[in-house]
Order: sequence, then structure tokens, then C-alpha cells
Amino acid sequence: MSRPISRRARQAAETRRDILDAALRLFAGRGYAATAIADIAAEAGVAVPTVYASIGAKPLLLKGLLETVDLEAGVPELAQALGVATDPREVLRLAIRITRQVAERGSTIIKVLASAAGSEPEMGQAYAEGLAKHRAGAAATVGRIAALGALSPDVSEADAVAMLATLTDTPVYDGLTRHGWSYDKSETWLFDTLAAQLLRSRGRPAVPPISAATAS
Repeated sequence: MSRPISRRARQAAETRRDILDAALRLFAGRGYAATAIADIAAEAGVAVPTVYASIGAKPLLLKGLLETVDLEAGVPELAQALGVATDPREVLRLAIRITRQVAERGSTIIKVLASAAGSEPEMGQAYAEGLAKHRAGAAATVGRIAALGALSPDVSEADAVAMLATLTDTPVYDGLTRHGWSYDKSETWLFDTLAAQLLRSRGRPAVPPISAATAS
């Protein structure tokens, strides 16, 4: 049986959340470089030492915001469902849903990180790691579709990864929604477009693995 959270622990968590919310508002409104810790403390209604004690300097504040993106977007649960899915269309659908959730819940944070990357080497590394994580997710999705024998014979795995990673990048969602599309409409269009490009036609048989084809 888990122990109840103490009042002090709840207050500390609330203070941390208030500080992160204040940092996000100011980073988004003023820019990362133009926002001082004192500004964040004032916005959150706490003392400057409290910001440092609760989270730390600006790079740690931004890292704290990044850590909340996957959780708020439900990425762990969606990734688990994708890992056990056996229908290639569902695999693709879940992969696109993950990117949609991240874009919808974390677009502002990602933009702040991109702007901070030019002035903070540590943030530049974090931004590069985020891009690499996105590409790795696309590669894992394409690899799973290929393993299920459902990748279109008209596209190589490398090209499939390039298409999936590019079309599900956060700036694409930003562009579509900026033109008045909802996230639901964007997600549906991306699925229809990528399914048509990446998935084998349902009436087209998969090529058997080499081992099976040469065994007879």
C-alpha cells in the first residue's frame, strides 16, 4: 500500500508546477534569452531562491518543461499500444497520434527550445536530441510495418522514414493549424496521406522472406 503524499510534498509539487507554468508563459511571450530568473519568480509569486531550490537555473527550467511534454501527451501509453499492435494501419495510426499529441500539447515548449538552442549550447544539444528521438521513432514505426510485410514495395525503408519523420514533425502541425485546420483534421489527413504512400495495397500480397522463398 502506497503512503499518502505529505502536505509539504504536495506544496512543493504545486510550487514547482507554478514556476514551470510561469517560465513557459514568459519564455513564450518574451523569448528565452530575454527572460530572467527574477522575472519568472515574480510571475510565479515566489522568491528567487525558491526558483533555484525547486528547479534550478534557466536551462533546468526548460528541461523541466520538456519532461512534462511526453507525460501530458500520453506518449508512454500510446507507445506501449504501438509496440503490441499487429495491424500495420493501427501501427501507423498510433505513430501519427503520438506526434499529434506532442505537437498539440508541447508545440510552445518545442518552439522555446528551438529559440534557446542558438544561445545555450546545452539547449542546442537538447534540441538535437529531440530531433534524433523523432527520427528514431519514425524509423521504428517503418521497421515494424516492414516486419509485418505491409510496407509498400514502391518505397524503400529509408524513403519511408524520411516521409514519416518529415510529415509528422511539429512545424507541419503548426502550419496546418495556422491555416485553420483542427488537430483532428490534421491527424486524419496525415494518416490518409502516409497510408497511401507507405502501406502495401490490401489486395497486393507481401513478398515472402528470402529464407522462406529459397527453402523449397
